[in-house]
Amino acid sequence: MLLKHLDTLLASFLGMAAVIYLTQHGGLGISPDSIYYISAAHSVREGHGFMQFDDKPFVLFPLVYPSFLVLVEFICNKDIVVVAPYLNACLFGLTIFFAGAMLEKMNLRKGVKWVLLALIALSPSLLEIYTMLWSETLFITEIILFIWVCFYYFKSSTTKNLILLAVISAIAADTRLAGVTVIATGSLLILLSHDKKGWAKWKHIIVYSIISSSLLAINLLRNFLVATSFTGARQKGDTAFLTHVKYFGEVMGDWLLFSSIPHFNALGLGLVFILLIASIFIYRYLKNKEHNSFEKIAACFTLVYSLFMLLSATFSKYETINNRLLAPFFIPLLFTIGFYTISFIQWVKQPQWKYIFIGLFAFAGLFSVYSYYKGVEAMQAENKEGGIGGYGDDDWVYSDLLVALKKDGNYFNQGIPVYANASHAVYFFTKRHLAILPETKHTEDLQKFYHMPQNILIWLNNEDNPSIDSLEEIKKHKNLTVLKQFKDGFIFLCTPK
Repeated sequence: MLLKHLDTLLASFLGMAAVIYLTQHGGLGISPDSIYYISAAHSVREGHGFMQFDDKPFVLFPLVYPSFLVLVEFICNKDIVVVAPYLNACLFGLTIFFAGAMLEKMNLRKGVKWVLLALIALSPSLLEIYTMLWSETLFITEIILFIWVCFYYFKSSTTKNLILLAVISAIAADTRLAGVTVIATGSLLILLSHDKKGWAKWKHIIVYSIISSSLLAINLLRNFLVATSFTGARQKGDTAFLTHVKYFGEVMGDWLLFSSIPHFNALGLGLVFILLIASIFIYRYLKNKEHNSFEKIAACFTLVYSLFMLLSATFSKYETINNRLLAPFFIPLLFTIGFYTISFIQWVKQPQWKYIFIGLFAFAGLFSVYSYYKGVEAMQAENKEGGIGGYGDDDWVYSDLLVALKKDGNYFNQGIPVYANASHAVYFFTKRHLAILPETKHTEDLQKFYHMPQNILIWLNNEDNPSIDSLEEIKKHKNLTVLKQFKDGFIFLCTPK
């Protein structure tokens, strides 16, 4: 049994080694989102519930990932930042193993399986995720588990399998808000299933919908009760749908190595990809192809997730569609490519053409593996000098201002509010709670800051955040008295003009 999955185990160890290799200088990358998760986990361990570093309720993200971090901290009895590289390596290895086991059940040729495993283990797309302290690390693993359980549910639609599918979906939906796509995928597949008819089908849909949405519903209700907001302050989208399709196509171009082709058309690739995945799913449904196949479940999830990201980015403003947002369907995409590559070769009847296509696909696969390997090398060359980008890199670790704040916390004990233009970084290095400098668009909060009788402002020069007012703009509203100056910033006492 173990020998059957030896190639999968080797790929898992390769992926784990890649994560450790890329994080050996400074550990995982730490972004502002990471700080929200870390502070919420610390707050829970200290007995204060899910609070974030600015002493406000943690509502911007769902609760499963910080709860997972608390569990890991409790088991290891170490700060999550210390154990996170090994945690992410284990999650990545587990994801690769489950993906490889699926590929084995898909009965792909060994060569195709090995190429796909190598592409997963050496994927710059996935390694970008698993070298950061982000909830996507857990979410991607949950998606692979969802596809597994979905396969077994449609193979045997028992109540036990239905409940297990719903529980996995519930956890995924409360790990990231985009996890609602897992609920939608499960519901759509059950609805379109040919196995059950009438009330039997609707009973499964109702049970699945109630259980799968339960954790997220409880989470949102809790958010509203503690902060009168379901998901925190979010802005309306101001970017056209087709522009997001273009961004989508750019990410796909990077994954499929099309970006380097002269006159590459990202918008065209994005549109063609969405139409192709939709056509595949519709074709298989009309041909009465059942859902107990990994490639069909993967294609359905890819379609639902892609449309959700494009539409949500259009109606709600957040970061530009990028690899981080789309990485959750990278492995399902490889499943689809691998399956239809084999199907196409089997469809070709003339031997000479069959061998030509086998040669072309083999070359494309091996070239992709080599390109991904070179991509990992480029990542390491960038990381080894100063660490992974974010608050864990050397520019922040050796900041004069932050080193001084770690040693002297008196500025936080003077009974007046403390703000910073990089409050996430200040909390990360000092574990001191402080307020977030309001963004320019949040005019009401910004005016409260400007009219405060007195506060301390920590200003770090290496923080580039165009969403907040510049120091020059703040000086128009506040008298800034320098309490201490550093090579990389200032500590001001602020009073209104």
